[in-house]
Amino acid sequence: MKRIIILICFASLISCKSDKKEQAIEPSDANTIIKNNDIEGNMYFEVIMDVVVLKDDIFHVFYKDFNDEGYSEEKVIEVNVKGKKDNQQLVFALPEDIIPNGLRLDFGTNYGQDPIKLNTLKIRFDKNEFVFDDGKFEQLFKPNKFVVYGESDQEIITEPIDGAYDPNFVSINLEDITFSLMD
Repeated sequence: MKRIIILICFASLISCKSDKKEQAIEPSDANTIIKNNDIEGNMYFEVIMDVVVLKDDIFHVFYKDFNDEGYSEEKVIEVNVKGKKDNQQLVFALPEDIIPNGLRLDFGTNYGQDPIKLNTLKIRFDKNEFVFDDGKFEQLFKPNKFVVYGESDQEIITEPIDGAYDPNFVSINLEDITFSLMD
C-alpha cells in the first residue's frame, strides 16, 4: 500500500512538471507580448534581430529614452556581423537604466552589401517579449532613402546615393510597447 501511494505521488509530480513546460509561452491579450518562463530574464532591454546577411558588416541600434530629442552617437550599440547564408541572431543589449521610446536600426556600413533578409525583430525585457510580426514592423518602423524594403519577402536592399550611405529604419514612439513589457 505504501508503495502505491509513493508511486501515485511520483506520477503526480511528473505530470505537474510536464504541464508547466507546455504552458511556458503564453500570448497576451494583444497576442504579441509573450511571457516566456524558459528564457533567462534580464532587467534590461534587448533588441533581437534574426537575419540573413551574406557579407561581413557592422550593424547598429541607436536608442533614445524620454530625455532625448533625437538619436546620438553616445547612445548606440554596435554588433559585428559575419556574412553567411544561414540565419543568425543579433542581440543588442541596452544599458540597464534605459527605457527606450525610440529605436533606429542601422543595417550596415558595407557599401557592397547583398540584400539582407529580416526574418524577425523583437524586443525583450526580463521574460517578456514583443515580436514585430503580422505587419507591425512595417507599421512601427520607416526606412530612409538608402533602403528599399520588400514588405512581402522582408528583404532589405541598401543603396548608396551620391557617395553617401546610411541605411536605417526609424521607429515611431515605442512607449506603449516598452512599458507593457515591464508589467
